[in-house]
Amino acid sequence: MNANEENVKMTSEVVRHVAKLSRLALTDEEIEQAKVDLGSIFAHIDRLKDVDTSGVEPLDHPTGLLNRERNDEVGNVLTQQQVLENAPAVKDVYISVPKVLGGQS
Repeated sequence: MNANEENVKMTSEVVRHVAKLSRLALTDEEIEQAKVDLGSIFAHIDRLKDVDTSGVEPLDHPTGLLNRERNDEVGNVLTQQQVLENAPAVKDVYISVPKVLGGQS
């Protein structure tokens, strides 16, 4: 199956629907180009269906990372005064930080 065969299945209505879901405003020219691009992408996906994967173990993560777990152990503890001395800004006995959403701190 080539990209041209997939383009027959990819309609302007489908592209408009995907664009709407993606909140994209596409011109008519962009819709036509998206039909070609998406058709090519789906054609490539169809080619992957032909790959023989028998004997290949399923992969849940490409690097084979393992969770490293350790016990929580109490270490050196800072006093409140030590923490406040290291803070860039202090208000009373609290660390002063800028507001995240609007306004000044």
